Amino acid sequence: MTATHVAARAHNYDAFLRAKVAAVPSLGFPVTTADLHPALMPHQAASVIWAVRGGRRALFHAFGLGKTLMQLEALRLTLQHAGGRGLIVLPLGVRQEFIRDAALLGLSVAFIRSIDEAGPEGIYLTNYETVRDGKLDPRDFTVVSLEEAAVLRGCGGTKPFRELMRRF
Repeated sequence: MTATHVAARAHNYDAFLRAKVAAVPSLGFPVTTADLHPALMPHQAASVIWAVRGGRRALFHAFGLGKTLMQLEALRLTLQHAGGRGLIVLPLGVRQEFIRDAALLGLSVAFIRSIDEAGPEGIYLTNYETVRDGKLDPRDFTVVSLEEAAVLRGCGGTKPFRELMRRF
């Protein structure tokens, strides 16, 4: 086989693979580093810009890289852009971390267990069980963020996971 044939085959295979890729629509809005809180590190800023620009995106950073700050900043920017209120669904054990990091960004957050405890604006925290059990409907919020990917590990294989995702 000649070099031309090899190159043609590689090009055809590359085109074949590109045709298989499902393009995900961008559902977010543009932001720049100037829009971000200055407390964010460069990797956090880049991640927030990517997440907000695309919308419906997940950040799977390793422990210690500041996912809490990234989530809070993404919600802040989204609410600044679209208005309304935001919800972060989390395990109870990390609630204090979110309250602490929100203060670092100049934000105030409140833990709620029902929509009656939420105002028309702001960022709210709740636990997974509250949403799973139907005590709080995520559709009542402009933006929702799920903390702790381990909760989602079932990928549809467990009844609690299926019930939780049904609510979204």
